[in-house]
Amino acid sequence: MDRSGSGTSRLAVGETHETGPDGHATVNVGEIGVIEVEPNSRLRLIGARKNEHRMALDHGLIHATIWAPPRSFVVDMPSAAVDLGCSYTLEVAGDGTGLISVISGWVGFERSGRESFIPAGALCRTRPDAGPGTPYREDASPSFRRALADFDFAHGGDAALATLLKEAKKDDAFTLWHLLTRCEPGQATHVYDVLAALAPPPAGVSREGILRADPQMLERWWDELGLGDTSWWRLFEGKWPAASR
Repeated sequence: MDRSGSGTSRLAVGETHETGPDGHATVNVGEIGVIEVEPNSRLRLIGARKNEHRMALDHGLIHATIWAPPRSFVVDMPSAAVDLGCSYTLEVAGDGTGLISVISGWVGFERSGRESFIPAGALCRTRPDAGPGTPYREDASPSFRRALADFDFAHGGDAALATLLKEAKKDDAFTLWHLLTRCEPGQATHVYDVLAALAPPPAGVSREGILRADPQMLERWWDELGLGDTSWWRLFEGKWPAASR
């Protein structure tokens, strides 16, 4: 794996690269992408094969542009792993919390079976004690963001969910879609009703099926949101990244 701006020509498996307060590095990921490493960052190369590259961002900020199918390039961090790609910014704080901002394409956040699927124009937070949070649009209101953080990481429960459902707009449909499988069964009915009003489910998707987290119905509803077809993900993974309650 080649790099520039650091005084060396390659980053070997097991090697760590750190940028100081004024440092910067450009890392070429084989033939599948480029990573810009910002100051005060520590990046490690865990593995490098023809069809699989894996790195770890211990702390700091990177900008990644990747053109490869799922599992070709993965970034580990203290609280999750990042897969898929295209173009995104990933920041990891010293305490292991992370924030990803997707510029184009899709990105998956995953830890211990809990996954968040983040489309372009969206952000998602993650914490070591909880894993990936729920993705949200970058221009969501401060109150919406606070309520989502409470719901994901502070056990905000009914109060936080009520705020999210009250303020949700059509562009927040992907956030509510994730909440369908993250809230308590008794809360899911309220999430379904609001989501159905904002983005009506397609033919073949029933209330009963969604409330029992039927994976095929969840897929169909996602496809209806206009954020990309699930068949591309299934082609490589054979499954759809829906979090479990």
